[in-house]
Amino acid sequence: MSEQYIGTTACDECGTRFRVAQKDQNRIGKPTRCPKCKSIFTVALIEPTPLEADAMQVANEEASEGNESEAEARRRRRRTKSEIKQETIDTIRDEFRKLHPSLSQIAAAPKASENEVRCWCIDALVAALGYDRANEIETEVKTLGQRVDIVLKRGEDIFLVIECKNTRTKLTPKVRDQAAGYATSLAAEWAVITNGHIWKLYRVIPQPGRDPKFIEIFDVALLDEDGVSEEDAENLYLLTARAVFGGDLEKMSHLVACKSKKRILKALESERVIKALKTELAATYKDEHGQTVRLDEDDVNSALQEALGMGAL
Repeated sequence: MSEQYIGTTACDECGTRFRVAQKDQNRIGKPTRCPKCKSIFTVALIEPTPLEADAMQVANEEASEGNESEAEARRRRRRTKSEIKQETIDTIRDEFRKLHPSLSQIAAAPKASENEVRCWCIDALVAALGYDRANEIETEVKTLGQRVDIVLKRGEDIFLVIECKNTRTKLTPKVRDQAAGYATSLAAEWAVITNGHIWKLYRVIPQPGRDPKFIEIFDVALLDEDGVSEEDAENLYLLTARAVFGGDLEKMSHLVACKSKKRILKALESERVIKALKTELAATYKDEHGQTVRLDEDDVNSALQEALGMGAL
């Protein structure tokens, strides 16, 4: 697709120069990651060289000629929500894979620090999950007498806290409770605990006068045999602002809660399920053996409990 360009910028670290497209003019004055050396620099327009100026002029002329046909193409075909979501997931997978070698180095170091993991996580939040380092990520928030490793914000509201540990620390219930305490005190609905390798996302549901309830949304391992898999990327997508504020994370939390082992076991013991199971057992047995068996619901319930390994002694 032809682009309109408004000027030139350059990376402070490696000196690589880039053309700034008109669609990216809102990035001027904001930090961004250099596509070449991966360092962060602030986008600022600089004087283009004569060759750059000529190239941009030619590109702008071509873009002007093609604008009408491009607009017609956009009208003919707009991307669906599922296509946009899949493109986001593909980007997440690819960017996490780029970050994978540095995470492996941190994990292999004899004394990998918690701060190294925190810095790596911030890079992942920016490069892979699309967060603005300056406006949406904060590392100086204090609560309960402690500094929270990372918080994600929209405006002034904190919606997710991240508790980082070093790569050798196990993510025990104590770590989860620590993150949940921070989340509750900051009125954040979501909490992540991670040691870089493992990422666990929870929905934190406050209960006045009691410990909060948890819904574990996912448990992702980035340094296992399959690396950053498609399934991992689909889970990590739930951490994006698009998923949080577009409703995908909310829907997933309800889906996970609805399918919990406790709810499934309770459903299996319900009167409706026992009746349906009694009818199905009798019907299939008659179909197979030509015999009518009259079943008692209590017998069916006892047989179900025994089949599930829950029979009483």
